[in-house]
Amino acid sequence: MNGINSQTATIDYLQLLTVQLQNQDPIDPVDQEGLINDLAQFSQLEGIEGLNGSFEKMLQLQEATQGVNLVGKNVQYQDPISGEMRSGKASEMFTAGDTVNLLVDGTTVDISNITGVSSAT
Repeated sequence: MNGINSQTATIDYLQLLTVQLQNQDPIDPVDQEGLINDLAQFSQLEGIEGLNGSFEKMLQLQEATQGVNLVGKNVQYQDPISGEMRSGKASEMFTAGDTVNLLVDGTTVDISNITGVSSAT
């Protein structure tokens, strides 16, 4: 279901509803209560999608803040290629897309690979 979101579903539903209303039987009309319930559900879905977007942005901001707070400190991290534990001083924080990275002794380290922190001496 990639590519389907509440906006797409709402547009499709409204197009279907328009056709249904144009072709309804006058003796047996469409149930108005059901239509209202469907529209309310689409409204709730749009609200939830908005909240998810806000939470995503908040998480990205939190990770960036954590990265900035690690600059100047000694960090321990797991090398994603070798699996070895390494350590060094974080000198810079930067983002690449949605990923927060630290520059640790010249090596780019994803913040999710940080396993420990200590004050720089």
